[in-house]
Amino acid sequence: MIAKKFKVPSQDIPYILKNGEERFSGLFIVRIIKNNAGFSRYRVIVSRKMDRKAVGRNRLRRQVYEAIRMRHQNTGHTGNNDLILIPKKIILGKKYVDIETDISHILGNLNK
Repeated sequence: MIAKKFKVPSQDIPYILKNGEERFSGLFIVRIIKNNAGFSRYRVIVSRKMDRKAVGRNRLRRQVYEAIRMRHQNTGHTGNNDLILIPKKIILGKKYVDIETDISHILGNLNK
């Protein structure tokens, strides 16, 4: 899990979903908007359509947060962005390594 200060506050989520720049990757829909926090913040939203059981949704959410944490730990500063990651249904059959690769690709292309 990532530290609480690296999570997008709940009250900011609707604004980011409405006004953020939308990007797509193989496994995620990503909404990005600049922030004034001095570091990037993240939020993973897993719909009930992904898995009917909370156990499955939380497992996926934990895997994504762990991939973000590992990437952030290895590379350090990634800019001043708020990111909301929404997994696509195709992610259900993927392994953690695939999720980690896709997260690295997303975070690596933030400033492009």
